[in-house]
Amino acid sequence: MELLLGIVLRTVAVYLFLLVGLRLLGRGEAAQLRTIDLVLLLVLANSLQNAMVGADTSLLGGIVAAATLLIVARLLHIAEMRFPRLRQGIEGEPILLARNGHLLRRGLAAANMTASDLALAARRVGIGELTQIKLAILEADGEVSVIGGQTPKAPTRRTSRTRTAKRARN
Repeated sequence: MELLLGIVLRTVAVYLFLLVGLRLLGRGEAAQLRTIDLVLLLVLANSLQNAMVGADTSLLGGIVAAATLLIVARLLHIAEMRFPRLRQGIEGEPILLARNGHLLRRGLAAANMTASDLALAARRVGIGELTQIKLAILEADGEVSVIGGQTPKAPTRRTSRTRTAKRARN
């Protein structure tokens, strides 16, 4: 029992370490995994696995570690729902990146993003030019929300059928 309690405590410590580490890494990095980010996560998982289970490489040891991770994640989620400031501390706040076609350099720097990164996000939602961005925000979950300026309405024309119908009534 003492061995299993040790696994639980080490697993919680590793989970909290990774939570803080990934928060410091930045939202954009964690939300949009590039090859280097995926490799980093795999190597971290492999290197920290031994820290969680120690010398116990049994099936039970692995199950205890996995169950602990799931329970801690669920408890943290419940705590975030009850305490919005905790969620804000873990997830962060949205960062304004652009407004009315103007890039906000401070926001881009805080988000560790370039104008090219924002242009890519804009193209993904059908906006071809940065000047067409009405609002761009790096959300707390790491996704970039881009809202384009309103497109001008096409002039409305009556169809020939409509004109014919009106003439027929007169």
